[in-house]
Amino acid sequence: MKTFYILDDPGRDKHFHLYLLSGLRKAGFEPLVVYFCGDPKSYLHQQGIPTHSLHLTPRTYKNFNPWPVLKMASLIKERQPAILHVQRHRPLVYTALALKILRRKIPLLYTIRLSRLVRTPARRLAFSFIKKQVSYVIAVSRGAADDFRKRTGFPDERLIVIPNGIDPEPYQLSLPRAEARERFSLPEGFLFGMVARFRKAKDHLGLLEAFARALPQMPEAFLVLAGDGPLEDTIRRRVRELQLADRVIFTGRLSPQEVPYLLRTLDVFVHPTFREGMPAAVLEAMAAGLPIIATEAEGIVDIFETERSFGKLLPCGDRDALASALSFFYSLPQERLREMGEEARKRLEEGFTREQMVARNVDLYRRALHEGENP
Repeated sequence: MKTFYILDDPGRDKHFHLYLLSGLRKAGFEPLVVYFCGDPKSYLHQQGIPTHSLHLTPRTYKNFNPWPVLKMASLIKERQPAILHVQRHRPLVYTALALKILRRKIPLLYTIRLSRLVRTPARRLAFSFIKKQVSYVIAVSRGAADDFRKRTGFPDERLIVIPNGIDPEPYQLSLPRAEARERFSLPEGFLFGMVARFRKAKDHLGLLEAFARALPQMPEAFLVLAGDGPLEDTIRRRVRELQLADRVIFTGRLSPQEVPYLLRTLDVFVHPTFREGMPAAVLEAMAAGLPIIATEAEGIVDIFETERSFGKLLPCGDRDALASALSFFYSLPQERLREMGEEARKRLEEGFTREQMVARNVDLYRRALHEGENP
């Protein structure tokens, strides 16, 4: 059964997309990834997923123009998909308008990953115009779902929470920690680590401040930062200003294949973000059996809603609380850290695996198709 999985460009390719698309194929669907812009020979294409691009220029795509609507309508008419699954706001608007032009009733699913997606009057107006075309909205966290409901009035029975999920197996390495550290030339001692793009929302600067405050109580502690991004120079400069050059280690951007090995080097994973959907980085660290220090950002709150003790959840931007958490985890015996890491693995397996994410989406696809056949 043909389906469209619609993204704005290949730069939005993520593991979550590959997991879901592979699962849909196993369930008997035939997904085609449709990009509005960019080269269709993307990461997903390289993994064997069929892709197609409308080859719009970024300017045509971003400045509202009827051409994206007409091209999408033409593709729908040509390929005759049984279901449409859209990621992000602008592709949703264009796709819904294409359905209006065609006067076709095809199930349209829309995945939201963050809150405040319809924060502006223009976005709310656009969504109100296409609202009837949307069969279901899939939110990756309860926070995103609640925000969307309040801003749009979208009905509860059509707003479904399906958390992101990952494959835990690649992160469960038997490699000794010492060997993993040799692989990255990392020192002995207690390693805190973070894997994230260097962007304001991730609050690396707050983490550096907290680490500097806690360091007098952590004589053998180091902080490992993996990633790159627009704030890298600013963060490196702040490391020098705080005189942390001998305690903060930059690994650069890692390939997905390298991340499990880096996680194996760490004692505790830290993720002090301001805004988050359902972060792969935290799920991957849990799969690797690491205790988690994180902040109360949307999807992370969902992860921590359990009686299992596998880390600490802090207010966003609270550097004093973060410093206290760092020193607290540093003081714990290794056996206790291992116990918390095992609890993190169990929590992941309770609701955040690839299989669970795929099964919930497949069920929703089938429900939407059944409703379309029996209106």
